[in-house]
Order: sequence, then structure tokens, then C-alpha cells
Amino acid sequence: MLFLAKNGADSIVIPTRLAASLMSLLLAALVFFAAREMFGRWEALTALGILAFEPNLIAHGSLVTTDMALTTTAFAAAYALYRYLKKPGAVRFLILGLAVGLTLAAKHSGILILPILFLTLIVDFFIFRKIENKKSLIVPIFRRATAFAGIVLIGIVLLWASYGFRFNALPNATGNTIPIENFEWYGDSLAQRVVLKLNRFRILPESYNNGMANVFATSSRRMFLFNEGYPTGQWFYFPVAFAIKTSVALLVLLIVGLLMLELYRRRGREMLFLLVPSLLFLAVSMTSQMNIGVRHILPVYPFFIVIAAAGVCFWARKYRIVGYALIALLVFHAAVAVRTAPNYLAFSNDFWGGVDNTHRLLADSNVDWGQSLKLANEYLARENITDCWFAGNDNVEINRLEQPCRLLPGTGSNWNTTERLIEPTPPVIEGTILLSTWVLPPMSGAILPRGNEYLPVIQSEPIAIIGGSILVYRGRFEVPLVATLSHYGRARQLIDMNRFEEAAVDGAKAVALAPDDPNMHYVLGLALVRSGRRDEASTEFETSIRLAAVNPPLFRRAEMDSRGELQRLR
Repeated sequence: MLFLAKNGADSIVIPTRLAASLMSLLLAALVFFAAREMFGRWEALTALGILAFEPNLIAHGSLVTTDMALTTTAFAAAYALYRYLKKPGAVRFLILGLAVGLTLAAKHSGILILPILFLTLIVDFFIFRKIENKKSLIVPIFRRATAFAGIVLIGIVLLWASYGFRFNALPNATGNTIPIENFEWYGDSLAQRVVLKLNRFRILPESYNNGMANVFATSSRRMFLFNEGYPTGQWFYFPVAFAIKTSVALLVLLIVGLLMLELYRRRGREMLFLLVPSLLFLAVSMTSQMNIGVRHILPVYPFFIVIAAAGVCFWARKYRIVGYALIALLVFHAAVAVRTAPNYLAFSNDFWGGVDNTHRLLADSNVDWGQSLKLANEYLARENITDCWFAGNDNVEINRLEQPCRLLPGTGSNWNTTERLIEPTPPVIEGTILLSTWVLPPMSGAILPRGNEYLPVIQSEPIAIIGGSILVYRGRFEVPLVATLSHYGRARQLIDMNRFEEAAVDGAKAVALAPDDPNMHYVLGLALVRSGRRDEASTEFETSIRLAAVNPPLFRRAEMDSRGELQRLR
């Protein structure tokens, strides 16, 4: 974020987003051609209309993330497999291998494309291939297995190519840049052991292996749903999030398509290539402990869109009134997209109250990724407000540049990612207060254990909601926990600046304000040990460990860090 702030956020973000949006255009083309080849021209046009105005795809289609890249390449791989099995040939084989390689390189969860395509291939073989006798099984199974192995090989070669055919993460390195064993591994699963083996025998690039290790290390996150926090992910998160975040038009048409039995009879093979990849990806996602955004199941959308288009077009051919209803629904679909602009990231459909209600249902990338900062600045200018406070996410320098308010502690424990020294927050603030949905309980404290620091503010009704992601309040509020966090962040920042005595002063203030929080004792201990006051530091670390024992899951990080410092002291 410092890089963006120093070099001009717009000058960097706008060109990169324009480049990222090419994936959205490619996905639109793939969906159109796939629907036309599988079902027909009207299905293709309908699918394109649904996709073009689907708020979730608009929201993530121009962001510089890996979600749309995975969505596009995974759909391309499934479509390429369909075309290859339909008419095998060298060109289609190479295209399939290329699509698989791009999916692997797009995102670490892209590795799921390998078992998904394999299972799709197997199901297709046993359902749609006519077998005259049992002896004829051996040759076609061997051919498909060989072809799949070749596809995987091409994909892995392309993955290596995306890393410059270099194992080490850094050029000219003689050993592992970051030992994979340094990552926090939660448990000892088969998948984790496989990653270690891949790294040990250099089967895949080091950066890729380390990224996969980091995925496992951070795969368990707090979940937020219906204004309630969960310590880990739940299986029902993604189906519920899909129902909340997906447009009414797509939900209705998807149900029509899934219940259209005639499609299974007439286009059984096509439905298989749409249902098996999408449902398998959704099923695996439902077992994940990282339930932080519908973007993680974005790859199911193009498959569902084609199914929705196929179902409604089948009825439209039989009944003219269905055609008129489809036109009306697509017009409504487009109107919703226009009405939602530019707040697509915080979108929820009308069944759930729309953009301004999403923060009561979901959190994280479903609502706020800092996309409303300019809207907030416009609001402040329009209302002629200059005396204000702002609590956003961790993008401190961007927050500072985009709006004139004094900064309050944002999300996590590292909101101090700035080169400027943080100003401590007083225990009482007044005026106009802008709060990102990130700091609302129970979402607040997702990283640093807390959750009630802004409770005195949000007990009143907001006077405005900006972009569905920033709530505006006005009044005089006592916020002692906010003051605590500001001293905590300031102490961490002073430690990084090697100003240890000053850090100890702020650490002591944080402990005085929140004596039962092990994080405060840890940061004070860290400042003390750096300034050479080892005995006092040991006392603080021991206190942190003792307090963390009250709620080990919540204070796991503070306990681990404090134990590590004590071991070094001894």
C-alpha cells in the first residue's frame, strides 16, 4: 500500500484493472460460444445477457485478484474437455492442456481442476460411451487415462513456464528462499504432506509450494454470517452467501434450468459437463474453513449461467409467454445492475434488502475492500464536513490520501502499516465518525482479538451509509478500547522504528487501558526486551500467556509469540 500511495494509486490501479478486465471479456466470449455449441444461439445470447449484468461478476471482473482469472480458466478447461471428448484431435488436446496449465497458474485452488476434470471424464465415459462388451473397456479406458496424463503434463510444464522454469523463488538463489517448514501448519493432513514432498523433490516451483503452504496455514478463518461470528468456517456458508449475493434473475433462471428434466434427456452430456465441475467445486468449497467471500466460489457462476439460459430458452420455444417473461426479467436484471452501480462489491439481492443491508448479513470481500473511499470523500465534500474521524481497513496511507479525516484504528493488528507515526486516539471523540463495515462487531477482531471497541458509536443509528460499506455517525462517544488499540498500533510502529523506550511508554498505556488483553502485555514485553529491560519483559510475556489461557483459540497468536520470546530470553 505504501508503494501505491507513493506512486499514485490511480496511475497504478486503473491500468492494472483495465488489464485484469480482459479476463472478464474472455469469460463472456467463452460462455457465449460454449452455450451456442451446447444448446443453441438463443441460449448463447441469453447466457451472455445474464453474465454481462451479474453484479458479482462485474464487481470482481476488474479487480486485480486471482478470482476472475480462476473463473475464466476453469470454465475454459471444462469447455475444452467437452470439445476434446466430442471430437478428439491434436489441436483440441493442446488447447485443453493449455487451459489446464493456465488454471493451475491462475490460483492455488486451481489445482482442483485436475480431480474435477478426471471425475468428469470418468462419469462421461461410463454414462455416454456405448460399450458392446466388457473386453472393449480396456482400450478406451487406457486411451483416456493416457490422454489425461498428457494433459496434466502439459499443464505442469505451463505452470513451470509461468515461474520462468526456475525452482528458487529468487533468481541466483542457492537454497530455499523461505523454508517451507517455517509456515504455520495447522495439523498434519495428507495434502500438507504432499506439498512438503513436492517441495523436497522440486516437482513444482518453490514459490508455488510456499504459496500452497501459506494457503493451508491460513485456511482456517473466522466466519461472519447473519450478524454472528463463528470461530471457523461452516459448511452452509457458501450456499447461503450464494443465495444472498446472486441476482434474483440468475437465481430464478437457475432453478428453472436445474429442474428442467427435458434438458437431462435431450442434452444429458452437456448438462454433465456443466454440473459435475460446478457442483464438485462447490462441494469442496463447502468443506473449506476459509469462508470469507462469495468470490471463492466465483468459478461456479459461468456453469450456472449456461444452465439457467438453457432451461429458460427451452420453455420459451414451447410457450411464447415465457419468452416475453424472459425479456422482462433480463430488463429487470440490467436495471438492477445500473441501480447498483458503482457499489457492486457490496451487492445483495432484493430478497435480502440490497446494498445497504449486506453488512448485516456478510462481511469481508462481500461488502468492503476499501472501494468506497472516494465516495466517502465526495460525501464529506458535499456535506462540507472537515472535522471527522475515519476507521477503515489496513490501507492506512490510502485512507489518509483519499479523505481528510483523522484516522482511527482499523482492522487487524497491523493497521500501522505507514511510515508516519500514528496519532493516539483520545478516549472521547466527537463530531462525524465514518466506520468501515470491517470494524463493526462481530467482524472486528478477526485478527486482533476484540470486537466491542466501536460499540459506543454503533449503538446510535447511522445518519448515512456510503456505498454499502461505510457507515456515518455523528455525536460524542466514549471509546476507551479504540484509544487502547491506537496505543497498541503506535507501540508496534515505534518498535519497527527502533524507538524502543517510546514504544514501551505506549505499550504501558495500552496495558493500563486493557489490562486483561494478552496482546497488550505482549507488545509491552516486546518493547521492554528490545530496550534491554529483560526482567520486566519476562513478566509481561508470562502475563500474556496466563491471560491467553482463558480463551486459547482467540488468543492463540499472542500466546505463541509470547512463548517464543520467553524461550529466546532464557
